[in-house]
Amino acid sequence: MDFEEMVKIAAITQAATAAAIEMYRREQRNKRRKIDHRKLPRSKRKKFQHDLALVCINRDYLGGNPLHGADFHLMFRLRRGRFQVLMEDFMASNIHFYKSSVQDGHEKTSLEARLLLPLKTLAYGVPPHTFIDYFQMSKQYARDCCKAFDHAMKAIYMEEFLRLPTSTDLKKIVKLHRSVHGVDGMIGSLDCTHTFWKNCPKAWQGSFKGKESKPSIVMETVADYRLFLWHASYGYTGTTNDITVLSLSPLMSRLTDGSFEEVEKEAAVVPFKIEEEEFNKVYFLVDGIYPSYSRFVRGVKLPSSQREKKFTSWQEGARKDVERAFGVMKNTWQFLDRPILLHDLKDISNRVVSCLLLHNILVTDRTMREESSSYYNYRERYDPSTGTLDVSDVVQQPADLRQVQAAPPGERRSIIGVNNLPTQVRAAMTRQERFAELNDPAENRRLHMALMDKFN
Repeated sequence: MDFEEMVKIAAITQAATAAAIEMYRREQRNKRRKIDHRKLPRSKRKKFQHDLALVCINRDYLGGNPLHGADFHLMFRLRRGRFQVLMEDFMASNIHFYKSSVQDGHEKTSLEARLLLPLKTLAYGVPPHTFIDYFQMSKQYARDCCKAFDHAMKAIYMEEFLRLPTSTDLKKIVKLHRSVHGVDGMIGSLDCTHTFWKNCPKAWQGSFKGKESKPSIVMETVADYRLFLWHASYGYTGTTNDITVLSLSPLMSRLTDGSFEEVEKEAAVVPFKIEEEEFNKVYFLVDGIYPSYSRFVRGVKLPSSQREKKFTSWQEGARKDVERAFGVMKNTWQFLDRPILLHDLKDISNRVVSCLLLHNILVTDRTMREESSSYYNYRERYDPSTGTLDVSDVVQQPADLRQVQAAPPGERRSIIGVNNLPTQVRAAMTRQERFAELNDPAENRRLHMALMDKFN
């Protein structure tokens, strides 16, 4: 190769390099340039076959002699009869989203599809767009279906299936635990569980990362032997432990504002006796992290005597009620067990409320043995064959415990009959007195000793 050819090759290479550099710079300038998306051509609107989706639903699940009728409860976690009741309740409600099947002059997704898709997303813990091919709806409409379903569940079933126990309920709860666990005065088991939040914002992860080193949101519940949840509080950051959650929980407010005592007295479940010792407060079973309140029964951390071992064995076995409730609920509604993909805390809360409501509905069906039941009622006699074989808004405003701290010994006095004080001051003093009665280690020890005597 002579010198002239080398010069030509170098010139060509230099020109190609300059052209490549200019093309790269042009691409970078185009990237930095603001694009007006309104002027871009729109893609064609996708047409969904809503009538075909309804045909498939009736063929597979809801029609006469369906292909997968026997597996309906496996796919959607509800019995066919309960789903029919659910659909009738939604149609009878005044929620506009479920009133008509025509929108803007066009036929829209059937009511069956609008109910089955949210149920399936809760059952399998997957995003709403997972099943849009079967139910024939867009991604946005699938999200709208889930949001509307959550709001409708709260509006229709919150007062019925996430309620505080009435006097009748409390009487039957105590009677149930007397027959099952062999003790009187027990209302249920209290504990907390975590739901993991995968899409937690980076700025919040320091507050939401607990001992599991993953962002999580804490739920506090009270469950009875039938796994029915009588109290649910959700929305606490993962760094809070059970004691902190209790101090912020509405349960603490109800134990100190007198509302819980009124239900006790109306139900006539107090006073009760355990081994000739008389008590005036029903109690909860808790684990070792909870404080020694007069309403809490804990096991002995390191039992040394045979007496303590028997009592701790009974307490740990009976307290498994709430652990079983968590296990059944998370296994049935896997949205609670899998990492949550939502971003908005309010949407997460509404989804969790739906899971809690559906869990209590399933417990009602299992207990009453008929899907038409719209209330929870215990059987008068405990039957092992029909046992466990098979709130106010969940995000509560935390209680301010500074109002319920115990008064100095020299100032503690009965406030009954003190009418010359402002209403707010009297209420604060009443809460203070009740908290002092709740935070009574001597009464807690007397209850523990009576239960130890019971099982020895």
